[in-house]
Amino acid sequence: METAKRIGVENEQVRTSRQKKWILLGILVLLFISVMLSIAVIEVKKSKSKPLVLIKPTEKIFTKTKTVSGRVVQSHAETIYLNVTKGSIQEIFVKEGETVTKGQKLFSYEGSTVAAELGQAEVNKKLAETSVTQMKEQITSLEQDIQEAESTSITSTTDTTDTTDTTNTTNAVDTANIATKAITIQSIQAELNKVKAELRAADLKVEKYTLQAEKLKSELETLTVISNTAGLISNLNQNVGQGFRAKENQQLAIMQIASNDPFQIEGKLTEAEKAKITSGQSITVTSNVVANKKWKGKISEVSDYPTYKTNANKNKDIQQETNPYYSFKASLDSQKGLYPGYNTMLDVVVQSKQLLAVPETSIMGFGKSTYVYVQKKGKIQKQKVETGQKGGKWVAILKGLKEEDKIEENPSWIVRLGTSLFD
Repeated sequence: METAKRIGVENEQVRTSRQKKWILLGILVLLFISVMLSIAVIEVKKSKSKPLVLIKPTEKIFTKTKTVSGRVVQSHAETIYLNVTKGSIQEIFVKEGETVTKGQKLFSYEGSTVAAELGQAEVNKKLAETSVTQMKEQITSLEQDIQEAESTSITSTTDTTDTTDTTNTTNAVDTANIATKAITIQSIQAELNKVKAELRAADLKVEKYTLQAEKLKSELETLTVISNTAGLISNLNQNVGQGFRAKENQQLAIMQIASNDPFQIEGKLTEAEKAKITSGQSITVTSNVVANKKWKGKISEVSDYPTYKTNANKNKDIQQETNPYYSFKASLDSQKGLYPGYNTMLDVVVQSKQLLAVPETSIMGFGKSTYVYVQKKGKIQKQKVETGQKGGKWVAILKGLKEEDKIEENPSWIVRLGTSLFD
């Protein structure tokens, strides 16, 4: 009897608990309905009091971007190596961190041997030039001797012709004199020809020593190394100093010059990224080092030749895969606030289209069920649209609207469809 009574009490408690839950649920439903009705009333009042603003869709440019990483680098860095054939270092003219200009002296090699050879070549050249001068003077003198001899011979012949009553003895003497002078002229001419030949040889010696001196001068000039670019001296080898000489077949860098040209951004692209990113595309650059700052620029170069990176795999017995990467470079419109070594993120504009757009506030619904309120024949109608990319407060319209349509700019959730705009 007591058991039955206890069971009855428990059943009654269960029924009471269920009733309380249903009552609570009913109260919540009523509250929800009440709130929704209140909102609906407020929206209706708003829709009646708020003026209806109609706008036309407008064309806007929408872009698609691809984000890749990169690092800020100097646009150019020249590495200067020691030349074993030029001998030992004589003097270094620059210091670490110093800014140099194009053509400025960096360092020099010892050139005592070359300088001595140059001095001897210049002496030889001077001696050859002196010989040339003397020979030219000798040639001038000999030519004058020939002219004087020929002049005397002609005069003698004229005098003999004018004297018609001379004796045979006089004629014989004149003939002998003419023969003697001819021999004299011939002898002078032979000497003249010899001196001219010697002059040609002396001229060749002058040319030879001139070329030799110029070559040695050029060689001596190359012993002083100059900068091919303006920039900053970096990585100056502290182990290289006066008297240092590199060993044969040793490629040893003495310093680097980081160019003053605008910085660049370098990075690597995967195959998928390379398929979308090409030279000339616009970029927006950000860096975690500099907050709330953006830089503009463009992709300047994308390599067509890959480098390969091997996937890390602890199991040596398993063949490792290699992934191709393509290097790229980007230029900046401004580099203020950026420095070499900074890590950056690049938003690359891979697509840019001009599409019909409306304010985001004009779009109603969610997902595929999106619509706007459009004016048709003087009345408000619901028009289904297909939306695309968002850009700021604008949404691209792919289907459903024309440029000449008029839509409500900021409609309420409760709109009286069919409302006449002329009421």
